[in-house]
Parts: sequence; structure tokens; C-alpha cells
Amino acid sequence: MTVSCPGCGSRYLRVSRYRSLRERLGDLVGISPLRCCDCGERFIARTWDMAVFTHSRCPKCLRMDLNVWTDQQYWPSAFMKFLISFGANRWRCEYCRHNFVDFRPRLEKFSFNRWRERGRGREDGGDPGGPDRQERND
Repeated sequence: MTVSCPGCGSRYLRVSRYRSLRERLGDLVGISPLRCCDCGERFIARTWDMAVFTHSRCPKCLRMDLNVWTDQQYWPSAFMKFLISFGANRWRCEYCRHNFVDFRPRLEKFSFNRWRERGRGREDGGDPGGPDRQERND
């Protein structure tokens, strides 16, 4: 998603609940209500970008850096298995932990290193399994 929060500039956003029929109708043309996960500000912005429309995005948080999942990690529904049998890709959004299938390719591969650099692992900005964790050799 190329949209950023007008309050703090963060790109860590999620889709907010609709408050009116106007917002729900706006979502049909790509104008969605969003909420910043860092500062909590709610705003409405255009989320469709025609340059990246041909790539897959998370249906929950609209992020485009995705990972893959396997049958050992997630048990897909019957409809998901049907789509996979026709060639759909198995995508997982690590930000909101949503597994889904889509026929479009991903734009960007998810990287845990980049996620740690952004400080999304813990409240204090680090990751519990990251490089700032003290290793014990007991």
C-alpha cells in the first residue's frame, strides 16, 4: 500500500469500519476508511493504484509484501483447495497474519529483517527473537 498516515507518516495501516453508507459505497471505487496502527488516527484515502492493480494484496490490511504458506502451516478450506488446484497462489500477510489465495503474483516478498528494522516486533520497537535479545548459553 502506498498510502501513509497524514498524522505520523506511518504505512502501518489497517482498514477501518464503515461509519456511513457513503464510506461503504466509496470502498467500491477504491476510497477506503483507514486507521493508523501507530497513532490511531482514522482517515479516508484512495487505496487503489492502477500501477499495482495487477498484483496481489492482503484483503484485510491491503499490504503487498506477502509470504507463502504450506499445508503444514495452515489447513485451507474446500474452496481454497479448489482454487489452488486451478493454479492460485498461497499468500500470507505477516502483518495481520491472514492466509489467502489469489491468482495474481505478489509485488514484493516479505522480509522479517525489514519488519524488525521498522520496529514492528514488540511495543518497545524490537523483536523478541531479534538481534537485541540476549542469548543464554546455560
